[in-house]
Amino acid sequence: MFIEKFADDKTPTMLLKEFGSLKMEGKEKVKDFNQRFTCILKKLAVDTKHHDSITVDYYTFVLPTSIM
Repeated sequence: MFIEKFADDKTPTMLLKEFGSLKMEGKEKVKDFNQRFTCILKKLAVDTKHHDSITVDYYTFVLPTSIM
């Protein structure tokens, strides 16, 4: 019952969509954003993950310009 209620049963397509729409929120700390980013990235299956360089490019793209 616990697993049925709290399991993360998102499909790879749902995870990719969530990853693709990920943006750092207004007053969110970089640490908190990093946790959300890596959490979704770890859930993606090995065959659906992007190449590391693409992941880094995307990460820097979704950060606010004030941080860079």
